Amino acid sequence: MEPDDPYRMFLVVRRGAFDDLETGGVLAGAAAVACLRRFADDAEYAEAIEAWRERPGKVTLRARGGQWPEVLQTEDHAIAGDADGAAVLALPPRRRSERGELLTKLQAMSSELAPAPVTASAPAPDTDGRMTYILNPRLEMSSGKTIAQIAHAATMSAATGALEPWVEQGCPGRVLVPERQPIFDDLCASPTLSARVEDAGLTEVPPGTITVLAIPPR
Repeated sequence: MEPDDPYRMFLVVRRGAFDDLETGGVLAGAAAVACLRRFADDAEYAEAIEAWRERPGKVTLRARGGQWPEVLQTEDHAIAGDADGAAVLALPPRRRSERGELLTKLQAMSSELAPAPVTASAPAPDTDGRMTYILNPRLEMSSGKTIAQIAHAATMSAATGALEPWVEQGCPGRVLVPERQPIFDDLCASPTLSARVEDAGLTEVPPGTITVLAIPPR
């Protein structure tokens, strides 16, 4: 893989479709998992997906009103949510240079979104079938970066093969941020995690930063 032309999975959100980070993150995770399941055995995309898995980068893009239906109509994708409401699209991985004119025009997602709910203690596994995504409270990431990191946690969790009922239910989830840093730090060592996302450090945070943890449902 050429270092200046990496494979990326592009997550596309419609501008104004949702206003909170939790909705965006959960939908992005569900769309990313669905995308890999749908296209992994597709002859057109299988080789790119396999190469992408070595360094599974994701980029969140924002589509304006007229761009959104164009992406729906012209790009192969998996969708989570309602195309006419809150939704996220995940496009099969491709090299950055292969985005095409439409994706090149889309801006990186940077809109301010309502923050995730705060928890004062370490959350227990959810009993309603939802994955619990825990954000590192020390970090100040953009909304697009955070959504992509949650999607990383979702695809890592699905890849374990141990959470098929969750995948079959459409990857429901919730997003929380601990009130205190020690809560997050202690959870990093928990044996119950299905994912611990360690960022490569290409944007916004230093290499090796733990951005998101995933606690599978009970």
